[in-house]
Amino acid sequence: MARARSGWVLRGQETPRQISYLELLFDLGLIVALMRLTDRLTGNLGWNHALETLVLLAAIWWVWTVTAYTTDWYDPRLPIVQVIVLAVLFGGLLMSLAIGSAFEGVNGIAFAGAYVGLHLCRGLILTTALRGHVLQRRSTRVLIWFCLTGVLWLVGAFLPSPIRLMFWAVAITTDFAVGLLGYPLPRLGRSNAEELRVGGEHLAERYRQMFIVTLGEIILVGVRQYGDPPFVSLRTAGVILLFVLTVTMWRIYTVYVADYLAAGIDKANNPGRIALVAAYAHLVMVAGVVLVAAGGDLVARDPVGEINPTELAIVTAGPLVFLAGRSVYALVVFRAMLWRLPIGVAVLSLAAPMMRGLPPLAVATVMTVGMMAIAFIPHWGQPVYRTRWHIRTRW
Repeated sequence: MARARSGWVLRGQETPRQISYLELLFDLGLIVALMRLTDRLTGNLGWNHALETLVLLAAIWWVWTVTAYTTDWYDPRLPIVQVIVLAVLFGGLLMSLAIGSAFEGVNGIAFAGAYVGLHLCRGLILTTALRGHVLQRRSTRVLIWFCLTGVLWLVGAFLPSPIRLMFWAVAITTDFAVGLLGYPLPRLGRSNAEELRVGGEHLAERYRQMFIVTLGEIILVGVRQYGDPPFVSLRTAGVILLFVLTVTMWRIYTVYVADYLAAGIDKANNPGRIALVAAYAHLVMVAGVVLVAAGGDLVARDPVGEINPTELAIVTAGPLVFLAGRSVYALVVFRAMLWRLPIGVAVLSLAAPMMRGLPPLAVATVMTVGMMAIAFIPHWGQPVYRTRWHIRTRW
């Protein structure tokens, strides 16, 4: 009886697996963070600035991923779990507020402090709640690793910007790597497949809903920069073009394997690890969305202005990064290669240098037409999930 009581915070087999309203509320925090990242990226188009933004995006995404696992493992109907999610949402909001100048002064301390604080608070609460239960070791491993990487985050926050970037890049890379490896530690070992088991349908729905909502940022950024021009204008055409590009990305994301993610997770030898790989692939696709939104911001500001090489790279990189992430997603999770995706990456990459000198609206039009060809050319064959590396190819 005491042993059963020790796991009271865990989801029971009979607990409904549908998405809770609290999780939908939590996703709003992610959208706010992505908007702030887009603004940060377009505010300074230097390559070092872009790398900083990537590190910040990875940190935001890791907060979302760990929280998605939390609401899959623990019952979101319980007040203690709801408090954890709301506390993480608040910490994520603080991180979002600090994003603009996260590599400068106090803002860096605020960003790192919020990131480390929310992970440690969640870990302490769950480790205490699981006292006496076998799964307490899993939460203990996670907590210890966040303590270790937290040192890098906090120390880096007090260092000059270039060194801070190095510390934080190592810290977030370590967070991602140890998660995939099961948080290995001396004596405590590592989390096995059973400890990392997740509900495929729940996490699949979380990824799908998150990504579809994220796509709305593209249109939102375009409308925000729209101003009040004559309705029949190139700015209106730019917003319509962003809408079409958003639809093509939705189509490319959903076609072929997206509806089978739950089966792909449940049938895997290690469902928790496959779900985490899917999270990493979604990070690449979300990075593509942020880049597309940043490119849309440039198009909306001045559709026919002169575009420099860095701006050209931003406008063209978004679809390419998204397609690359979508290719990895299908290959790793479903052992399937949809050849139009890497071919599209190659063709659009070769076309990008040839568009130098074209106005932003023309560049965006070429990229959108290419994405439409990838999205709407009919597919052949049915998706088949495979547990072994026997890759099934499709066009």
